[in-house]
Amino acid sequence: MKFPHTFIQGRKKLFWPFAGATVLLDQITKLLLVHSPDEARPPVVLIPHVLQLINHPGNVRGIFGQGPQSLAFYIAASLVGLGIVAFFLATAPPHKGFLHAALGLLAGGAVGNLVDRAVFHAVRDFIDLHWGEAFHWYTFNVADAAICVGFGLVVYESVIRPDGRQKGSEAAGGSQGEG
Repeated sequence: MKFPHTFIQGRKKLFWPFAGATVLLDQITKLLLVHSPDEARPPVVLIPHVLQLINHPGNVRGIFGQGPQSLAFYIAASLVGLGIVAFFLATAPPHKGFLHAALGLLAGGAVGNLVDRAVFHAVRDFIDLHWGEAFHWYTFNVADAAICVGFGLVVYESVIRPDGRQKGSEAAGGSQGEG
């Protein structure tokens, strides 16, 4: 059976450090920065009128606070998402290291938020991004950011740069013919 081997061959090894680092960074930042909603704490302003860390009560819904308020739904959705990432990782060509790293960001973000839902029954958000009074983004966390960046990189690698080949691969006999 070769299926488990496909997760560690060649450049697919990039998946694991990106996934692991994302989960660790997400959970460590939440441990250090998120406190009980009952504990009144002033925001930590990092960039005045732009970026602050806040004590958010937790998101029991989906992206942008939308969707049903169902713990089972979001746990199931996370598991399905992780299954899709595993499928893409298993079927991705070994030379697409950039794609494997992006899939690692997606998986790490999904696991980080899944841990929150399983342990705290809500996703712990703390990053508050705004531009004065004119623009205010939804509060998010490291896992959310990793999911967004990972998804963008997967789209870039799969749609915008679909060949995904490295320089010199044609010289090494990687030519696919001409159309």
